[in-house]
Amino acid sequence: MFGKPKKLKRIPLNIIPYVQIEGEAVRDANDKQMIVAYAYKKLELIDFYIEVLTVGDKKYIVPHSLEYLKDFRKQLMDVIKQIMDKPAPKPGSGIIPRD
Repeated sequence: MFGKPKKLKRIPLNIIPYVQIEGEAVRDANDKQMIVAYAYKKLELIDFYIEVLTVGDKKYIVPHSLEYLKDFRKQLMDVIKQIMDKPAPKPGSGIIPRD
């Protein structure tokens, strides 16, 4: 068969606050793109875990429940939407003047 199933890593709870804080600290469009790309990468991982649980894949052990992952996914999607809806500051519009 497959042998011993692989135990997948836990998804840390601090991802959502991290993405929120970084989203609020966006200084330009590049910062915005980087934090959203990070969040989408985590969404891919969550989706993979959900898929493993949904199909009952015996090759992996998921350390989270399906309900937990779906809730986590929704929260992360909400944070991404907040970041995307907020316009990125224009260069030079900060408090510190540029020379």
